[in-house]
Amino acid sequence: MRKFSLTGTLALVGLLVPAGSAAGSLAGPAAAGPASAVAPVLYHVPIIGKQVVGAPLAHGAQNTTNVQSTNWSGYADTSDTFRTLSSSWVQPAVNCTAGGLLGLKPLQATYSSFWVGLDGYGSSSVEQTGTDSDCTSSHTPSYYAWYEMYPAGSVTISATQYPVHPGDVMNGLVTSDAAGSSFTLTINDATRGWTYSTTLAGSGLTRASAEFVAEAPSQCIALFCRQLPLADFGTVNFSNASVTDTAGKSGTISGFNDADIQMASQSGTVKATPSALTAGGSAFSVTWSHS
Repeated sequence: MRKFSLTGTLALVGLLVPAGSAAGSLAGPAAAGPASAVAPVLYHVPIIGKQVVGAPLAHGAQNTTNVQSTNWSGYADTSDTFRTLSSSWVQPAVNCTAGGLLGLKPLQATYSSFWVGLDGYGSSSVEQTGTDSDCTSSHTPSYYAWYEMYPAGSVTISATQYPVHPGDVMNGLVTSDAAGSSFTLTINDATRGWTYSTTLAGSGLTRASAEFVAEAPSQCIALFCRQLPLADFGTVNFSNASVTDTAGKSGTISGFNDADIQMASQSGTVKATPSALTAGGSAFSVTWSHS
């Protein structure tokens, strides 16, 4: 399990894919609005360092595989081929308060991402859309929406035209066509009344998993990729989670085989932990513990 130093495909992303480009061309009409780079180009990468936890997490369910990852926390449905998924979450307020010895501020920015997507758990692609609650290097909170077709970097949606604020109810939807060659990524801010949607072409994507995730994203410069420090987002609440496979079966997260993912560093420091699923299997929370 690797933490900051990535190799192979991940390490090459910075050269092979232009920053902010999509894994495929736009299909049909252009995206529903302009996107602007108001933040560094981030990469919301496939799960890193997946491993079965030796002692099951306390809230492990019968159909749940308990795993640890250095960059993800949440739930992933597996062992099927999926066509669409959706969920809501409440945008968490990020804590950018100065800390450390004598109250000195750390020099680095911190980042936290919340998203829904297909692939990424056991595959090298992810088709996803979500939001961020970040702290800039000047310790100013930053909130915005984005979409991504990894291995391309994420595309930040204009925060001026599509603002995101703490407490906003966000709705994310990712759906593919029957052949898995076209993906529509839609994000909606129910509180502010805007919707952004884009349709992108894909090729050879397995759709082998469906995820609801809080993530510590990565940044790639030339041949070097590093996982970024996780911002203190407190707790993020996911709800109304729904999944449909390519055979037409629909259900909540617990309606399929799922993985319960705890984020922990390579040395074992727990960074973020998901709660148990609600009785219906459509809601859970993720709580921050450590950067």
